[in-house]
Amino acid sequence: MSRCKPEKTSTILLPAVLLVMAACGSPPQSTQSGRFAGMVIPENATGSSSIAVTSVTLNPAQLTGGGSSAITIRLTAAAPNGGVTVQLANSDGKFVTTPATVTIPAGQSSATATATTTTVNTQTAVAISAIYNNTVASAVLTINSATSAPFSVTLQPSTVTKAPGQSASVKITTKISSGYDHSLQLKASNLPAGVSVTFTPSTIPAPGSGTSNAAITLPVDIQPGTYSIHLTATYGTTSESAILTLKVDQSPGATFQGCWYKENGHRYQAVQISVANPGTYPFDADLYFGTTCDPNQQADEFGFGVPLKFGGFGYIFWFSDFADQSNMSAIWHVGTDHSQCVNYKVAPNCQ
Repeated sequence: MSRCKPEKTSTILLPAVLLVMAACGSPPQSTQSGRFAGMVIPENATGSSSIAVTSVTLNPAQLTGGGSSAITIRLTAAAPNGGVTVQLANSDGKFVTTPATVTIPAGQSSATATATTTTVNTQTAVAISAIYNNTVASAVLTINSATSAPFSVTLQPSTVTKAPGQSASVKITTKISSGYDHSLQLKASNLPAGVSVTFTPSTIPAPGSGTSNAAITLPVDIQPGTYSIHLTATYGTTSESAILTLKVDQSPGATFQGCWYKENGHRYQAVQISVANPGTYPFDADLYFGTTCDPNQQADEFGFGVPLKFGGFGYIFWFSDFADQSNMSAIWHVGTDHSQCVNYKVAPNCQ
C-alpha cells in the first residue's frame, strides 16, 4: 500500500480513468500489494479531519473472466447526514464494468458495489479505484482466461512511458509447466505506426523457460497516447501473450529526491517530487529488496501508470507496506521522467 500528499495546499483533480494498470500475463515473481492511496493535506498540517477514502478491497481479487467481484469501499469515518457519494473508476473498461458512483449511507463507513468482467485470452490485471474528497484508494482485480497454454509470459516492466523518439527495454520471462519441452518463438503485434520491437534472443530454446530483452524504438512523429503492444511466445498453434502498455508523453520536467517519510512513529520509503511543466502524467513506483534496484528483487509496485494531475507544487509519495526497512531501494516515475535508484540505507528524511 502506498500514499501521497502534495507539500502545499492545492486542489488535485483526479481524472475519470484513474488507474491505468497493464500487468497482463502471469503473476510477477514477487507478491505485490498493487494498492495505491493518496490525499491532499494542507501545508504545515499534521493531518486532516475530513472524511477520506481509506481502502478498496475486492472479493474475490482473482477470478475467471465472465465472473463478478464485490468491491468494498471504506471511509476513515462514518458518513454524515445525507451520506457521501464515492466515484468509482477502473483502468480498462473493455474487461471490467463498475458503477460510476457508490453511495455510502449516513452513519455507515463502508459500502459494497459489484464489478463484472468479460472473458479474456490471457491473464489481465485491472485496477479499480474509489475517489472522494480529493482522496483515492485502489485495488487490483486479476482476470484469468478459462484455458491457458502450458507456458506463461511475464514482462518487467509491464508499462513504459516515453517521449517521441526515445527507446525502451523490457525483460520477457517465459516459464513452462512440468513436462513441456519445446522452443518458443517471440513476436510483437498491435504495434503503433513506426514503432519497432527487436528481441534478443528471438527464440527461447527448449524446454521453453528463459528470458529475452525486447528493445522498443519510438519514431519522432508518434502521437501522444496510450498503446497496447502484444508480446507473444508461440510454439506451433499454441501461444501465450502479455500486454505491454506504452505511454507516449512529453517530459513533465520532474525532479526527484528520495527520502524517509515519518508517520505515527514509523519511517516509510518515500520521494519528494516537483514538476516544472504542470499537467496530467502517469505515475509509477517500484520498490526493491536490497539497495541496487535489482529487477529480480522487486518487492512492490504502486501507481501502475495512474494519471495524476501535477500542479505547480511538490508532492510526497510513500510505500507503507515495508515500514522501517532500510535495506531497500526504489525507482520513481512521472511521465517520461524517472529517478535514479534511491538507496534507502543512505536516504535523508523528507523535508
